[in-house]
Amino acid sequence: MSRRISRRPMSTGSKMSKGVVKKSSTDRTKRLKRLEEFALEKGAARAKIFSAHKVVVDERVRMKCQIPRCPHYGIGHNCPPNVPTVGEFRESLALYSNALLLQTVAPIGRDMDSYERKQVLDFFKGKDTVCGTKDTSSAKGGEGKEQNKDFDATRLAAIKLHKIINETELQAMSLGFYYAMGLIGGDCMLCSKCPGIGTPCRRPYESRPAIEGLGVDVIATSIAAGLPFDMPPVSEIVWTGLLLVD
Repeated sequence: MSRRISRRPMSTGSKMSKGVVKKSSTDRTKRLKRLEEFALEKGAARAKIFSAHKVVVDERVRMKCQIPRCPHYGIGHNCPPNVPTVGEFRESLALYSNALLLQTVAPIGRDMDSYERKQVLDFFKGKDTVCGTKDTSSAKGGEGKEQNKDFDATRLAAIKLHKIINETELQAMSLGFYYAMGLIGGDCMLCSKCPGIGTPCRRPYESRPAIEGLGVDVIATSIAAGLPFDMPPVSEIVWTGLLLVD
């Protein structure tokens, strides 16, 4: 009799645990889907939930921050080497189950290869900003106005992605994903100019590191998530960010 009694609770407990797991799994799927919908509602051009194990991390991506040297390297609060190493990020990434890949888009009027290298570098150095763009409208054929339009649209799309990442991260935490972590694409553009190391970040709770600076292969990861894009850009600039979900 003692054997029969001991078996029955185990059997009942097993059924109950299976029922709980099944219910939890269904609830999780709904919450993840809600995150995807939320990002789109906030203005993301595309958003896709996929397995975090498909995020591609490659040390060579981080090396590209140094060779050729990015103008923000060693200066920005959320640029290498002032962010976790590729190894540290890879270890943390392994603890996450899902990721939400988000993209914002900026249409361009010209092939980006047609711009001079200095023009592009000036843009990424922050010399051409949405609020205070240099006047290049005197360029031949009115190319200056088109250049400003393309660069301003590109910057606005980057800032838009950043804000969507912040809002979606907060939404994820409210849905119970308390280890949710948002990562942007490219350098932080919340301020017209980063104050640099030695001066406190003006927006520490909003600022986020770029996935490239942590070693994420954006092109390979976007393909893995099912949201590929043209590189080099043809008709639009695509900014890509990630939200990691536990």
